Amino acid sequence: MAHKNNQKNYEKLFPGVEINAETLQVLKQGDNKEHYFMVVLKRDRYLKDRNGNYVRDENGQTIKLPEREVSLDKLLDEAWDFQSSTPSPEQRVIAEMEREELHRCIRALPVDEKEVIYALFFSNYGDGMTEREFSVISGIPQKTINDRKHRAFAKLKKMLRG
Repeated sequence: MAHKNNQKNYEKLFPGVEINAETLQVLKQGDNKEHYFMVVLKRDRYLKDRNGNYVRDENGQTIKLPEREVSLDKLLDEAWDFQSSTPSPEQRVIAEMEREELHRCIRALPVDEKEVIYALFFSNYGDGMTEREFSVISGIPQKTINDRKHRAFAKLKKMLRG
């Protein structure tokens, strides 16, 4: 948030624009979140006792609390071990086996259901199409396409679990 000393003046920021109370409240909430992420999370914090007095260690130094936000540089300097985003060879083999099993099950569906699944999920270079788009192209009512899709899903679920 723009703190009390630094409150944003939205009338100056948006001259000639009438800002209703609800919009102003949303803008201020956004300012509060921004202030929290940019200032409060990064601020040093110190341990206090029940009376609000700072607690000191045996050397007389105030006890600093752990950071709430840690930078990537610090994590790398401390040699944190991060899980790779690249799939392992085992994960790739398992994914390929699952993909093959899925396609085997799809091929076992009745022609009308198989056609719907391939059109909705595998056409357009894997991006598929919407039920509405397939309805326009095929001339099949969208409700029928939806029904076939749900029937196919139920059968695939049963085949893949069985």
